[in-house]
Formats: sequence, C-alpha cells, structure tokens
Amino acid sequence: MGLTQSSLSTKIQTEIVSLYGAANDASKLKDFADAIAKAVVDEIQANAVVTVTTSTPGAQAGGTTLPGTGTGTVA
Repeated sequence: MGLTQSSLSTKIQTEIVSLYGAANDASKLKDFADAIAKAVVDEIQANAVVTVTTSTPGAQAGGTTLPGTGTGTVA
C-alpha cells in the first residue's frame, strides 16, 4: 500500500488523540493533521532516493545482480 496524505493524516490524528485525548475541536485537529501529512508526502515525493537492486538475467551464466541507486516518483 502506498503512502497517501489521507492515510497519514488519519494516523497522525489517531496518535494525537491517543496521547492527549479527544480534541476540543475535531475539525482543527483534522486541518492540523492534514497540513502535516501534506508536507510529509510532498517532501517524500519531491526528494526520495531509493536504493535498488536490479537483476539482469542472462548477463552472465545464471544472471547477475547489480546494486545501484535510482531516483523517481514515490506514489
């Protein structure tokens, strides 16, 4: 499952409520959690670097494994 702003926001809200109890204003808590989640997801999507291992079957007998670094969009 991919990271989404919505799922992260819900998890942030749940954690805050578990630590501090129900919010006096649930809509403000939701707005706060939405803002944090958006910033986190935007940062990951803009700057993620993923270390990958690629397999190239047939490059040598039995295939070969090549370590590398790739960049791309995180969905």
